[in-house]
Amino acid sequence: MYKRIALPHFFLSFQKALLIPQRSKKEGGWKEMARPQFAMIGMGVMGSALAKNFAEKGLAITIYNRTAEKTKQAYDAVKHEPFAKRMHPVLGDIPELVSLAGKKGAYFIMVKAGAPTEEVIAQLAPLLSKGALLVDFANSHFTDTWRRSAELSAKGIHFFGAGVSGGEEGARHGPSIMPGGFSREVYEKRLKKALEAVAAKAPQDGKPCVAFIGAGGAGHYVKMVHNAIEYADMQLIAEAYDLMRKALGMDALSIAEVFEAWNKGVLESYLIEITSEVLKQEDPFGKGQLVDFILDSARMKGTGTWTVANSLTLPSGVVAIPGIYAAVEGRAISARRAERVALAKKLGISSRRYSGDRQELIDALEQALFTAKIACYAQGIELMQLANKEYSFGGPDISTLASIWRAGCIIRAKLLGDITRAYAKDAKLSSLLAAPAFSKAITSGMESLAKVCCAAAESRVPLMAFDASRNYILQYASRQLPANLTQAQRDFFGAHTYERTDRKGAFHTEWGTKKRKEAYFNQTGQR
Repeated sequence: MYKRIALPHFFLSFQKALLIPQRSKKEGGWKEMARPQFAMIGMGVMGSALAKNFAEKGLAITIYNRTAEKTKQAYDAVKHEPFAKRMHPVLGDIPELVSLAGKKGAYFIMVKAGAPTEEVIAQLAPLLSKGALLVDFANSHFTDTWRRSAELSAKGIHFFGAGVSGGEEGARHGPSIMPGGFSREVYEKRLKKALEAVAAKAPQDGKPCVAFIGAGGAGHYVKMVHNAIEYADMQLIAEAYDLMRKALGMDALSIAEVFEAWNKGVLESYLIEITSEVLKQEDPFGKGQLVDFILDSARMKGTGTWTVANSLTLPSGVVAIPGIYAAVEGRAISARRAERVALAKKLGISSRRYSGDRQELIDALEQALFTAKIACYAQGIELMQLANKEYSFGGPDISTLASIWRAGCIIRAKLLGDITRAYAKDAKLSSLLAAPAFSKAITSGMESLAKVCCAAAESRVPLMAFDASRNYILQYASRQLPANLTQAQRDFFGAHTYERTDRKGAFHTEWGTKKRKEAYFNQTGQR
């Protein structure tokens, strides 16, 4: 049965009071029921899906949204499901939520990152007691998570930042979860069992796709880099599609067949699978395929740009992630559509058909895409490894991280099983490119990658991520780079010194003098 409740003043304009389910005393009203184990704040797409996932897995959960109508809608959507009895909607305010979930309760926050998350914490934290648990499930910046963790831990409140990947489907049926916080012990006692219950299970061994990532903002840092790899993966797929469309003149359905075939080989992944499905979708207005009528302007929510910014500011120096840079740049340029269209008319630069064999290029494109994908994963992995050391996350090795991405998340792919095994065998790999399984793929794939990049140049089709990946591999595997000339130039105009290949120490040449004498500097900076 339903019971009418008093609502905050901003709901008084509703013609009818909203209703919440209330058990009878015979059934055991809420006061007689055990207190819900968790509370979910935020009944948007992800929050409501996660709440249903928790309830379905046998975990009692209070659900709340600042707009009560959303809470009601989230509950009403599943009120006839058996697990609905474990979902407890609160249509009042934050204090009412705390009265049900408890001052020492466990609260999941799934609202928009930034100011909305900050506002929820500001309202909730003063009402809680020492020992309470807050988990931020949004895509918050890892530095915000670190700050919040420190501030709340000083008050005795345990705060965790947990990355959640998988979209609405993953949240509902099993996402990949990346939790981080200052207390591993609290995670083990109060979160681990529940998160393992709702997380995706890897098809290879049935293990839950969740692991404690490390201290402070570690969970959100890893989720940030995960999303950046996702950016790169999507950009590479889009560029492959664009090359087939413009250089080979293939239509959406023909390209869909190619992606469908690729999904049965080394490229098997969620993103390749859905690409085929997207390309098959008919336009609801009967004009052909829907993709041909979607505006070519991509959006970003921040995690890709955050990753790029972080790669430039690590304490030890810049970390090269050119494939990810290219993906962010690709989206940024796509968003400037009006300028692009105007410039295209003015310059008259257009794509043209590839003169070579069509099937040979498609075959090369498959291998090139796999090779470039490995390069982008290698970049993200290197960044996470360095961050783990420099920020003292104390997180798990790459094998564990790769293993929790094998299911549930957007970048789940056959490739991740190989990465898991590679780092399980050798956790100290200098680069993913050096792992035996991947070094062979790189060696055999470079010719295909070059062929594809040349075909794109001939056809005037931009392949920013492919080109960036190819050059990254060539540079990273090069015995000699032209940085020797760069160092000489820097010393010429700025006396920045240089090192020699044949002897130790720092050197400077007096380039502006006739004799151009070379001076040696010892470790104290003296000549």
